[in-house]
Amino acid sequence: MKKILKTLHRSLPFAVLGSLLLAACSKNKSPDTVVKFDPSRAVILERFTPDSGGVGSQMIIYGSNFGSEAGIVKVFINDVPAPVVGVENNAIFALVPSQAGEGAVKVQVGAGTSMKEALSKTNFRYVFNPVVGTLAGFTDKDGKTAIVDGDIKKAQFEEPYWLTFDQHKNLYLLEEYRGLRFIDSARTAVKTLFRTGNGLDRPRTLAFNPTFDTLYVTNDQWDERGISTAVLTPASGFTKWNSLIFSRTTNGGDANPITGDFFFNSYAKGEMFKWDRTNRSSRFMYRVDDVNWEFNIQFAPSGDFAYIVVVNQSYILRTKYNRESGILDAPVHFVGGRGQHDYRDGVGADARLDHPQQGTFDKNNNFYLVDAKNHCIRKITPEGVVSTFAGRPREAGYADGPLRKAQFNLPRGIVYDESAGTFYVADQGNHRIRTISVE
Repeated sequence: MKKILKTLHRSLPFAVLGSLLLAACSKNKSPDTVVKFDPSRAVILERFTPDSGGVGSQMIIYGSNFGSEAGIVKVFINDVPAPVVGVENNAIFALVPSQAGEGAVKVQVGAGTSMKEALSKTNFRYVFNPVVGTLAGFTDKDGKTAIVDGDIKKAQFEEPYWLTFDQHKNLYLLEEYRGLRFIDSARTAVKTLFRTGNGLDRPRTLAFNPTFDTLYVTNDQWDERGISTAVLTPASGFTKWNSLIFSRTTNGGDANPITGDFFFNSYAKGEMFKWDRTNRSSRFMYRVDDVNWEFNIQFAPSGDFAYIVVVNQSYILRTKYNRESGILDAPVHFVGGRGQHDYRDGVGADARLDHPQQGTFDKNNNFYLVDAKNHCIRKITPEGVVSTFAGRPREAGYADGPLRKAQFNLPRGIVYDESAGTFYVADQGNHRIRTISVE
C-alpha cells in the first residue's frame, strides 16, 4: 500500500487521490480485517510529504500504528487542525488547512487516556496562494460609471488614482480630477469627502503624518500663487481642506513616517523641497534632473530612505534621509531606463517600466509598484531586482484570479495591509478597487 500511495501522490490531483484512498480503505478492509489502533504501542510519525504547500494541498503522513478508523485520527499542522480524508495503518491522507503557517505536523490517535500522539521532527511550511479579486466598483453594459456612494456593493468610481490608510485601516482614495473618497475599515461603505474645485482641481498624492492628525494632499496646477499642497484634519472628518503651500506644478509629496518632515516637488523645474513647519516656508534642496520630470516621493516605513518615482520618464531614484540635517540626500539612479518606456524584468537600470506611479512596502522593504502602462504590478527588492508580481504585462483587461492570469487596466495606486495580507489597487481603467489577497 505504501508504494501505491507514493505513486498516486506523484501522479493524481488530491480530489482523485482522496477518493481512491477512501475506496481502498473501505473496499479492502472488511470488519474482520480492519487494522485497529493499539493504545499499548506508540504512534510513530516517520515523515510527511510534501514539506510545503497551500490551502487544500494533499499531504500524506507515513508511520505506524495509525489504525484504519479515520474517526479517531486527528492531524494538526502548526497546531491548526487539518482535515483527515482517509487512514490506513501506515499512512494518513490529510489536506492542508488555511493559513497554517510554519510548524510541526502532529498526529493524535485514539481518545481520552488511550490517546497517543506523535510529532514530526521537521516543520511543514505553509505557502500562501495570492489571488486578485475585486473589492468595489463596476460599469454598466455600455462600460459607463459614475461617482456613487453608499453600500460598497453598489458604489462606483470614475478615476481611482492614489490610496492611503489611516491608523484604523480606513482607505482614502483620490479620484483624478474628481476628489477624495473614503472606504471604511470594514469595507462595507463608500463616501465622498470632498469634490475638486476652488483651486484644488487636480489632487495627485496623499500622505498622513505619523500621528494621523494631518493629511497632506498635493495639487498639480500652473499658477505660482496657486495651491500646491492642502491639508485636512480629523476636526472636519477630513472633508474640508485648508491651503498650506503655494507654488506650481507639484505632483508628488510625502511625509517621513518617523519624523513627520514633509517633502514635495516642482514638476516644472525638477526641484525638491522640504516644508519648514516652524517658519511655514519651503526650503529648496536640489534639482532631481531636467525640467518637466513628473515625479513623486515615497518613504519606506523606517523613514531611512525614499524612492523618487519618475512617472513620465519610467525610472526610479533612491534617496537617503539624513537624520542629522533632516533632508533627503541627492538621489541616485535605482531601477529602470531613463526615458525608455518598455517592459522587462531585470536588475537595476537593465529593467524596464512604463509610467510607474504609486508603490507600497512590505516588512522586508520590498516595493510593490503599479506599472500603469504595462498594466501590471511589479516587485522591486531592496537590491534593485525587478520582477512581475501580478497582471499580464502589456495586456490591458479585467480579470480576477491567480496573480499572473489576472488583468488590470492602467492601475494607478496601491497600498498594502500587512496584518490582513491584502493589497488594494486603484485600477483606473477598470474603474474599480481591486484586491490581491493571500487566500
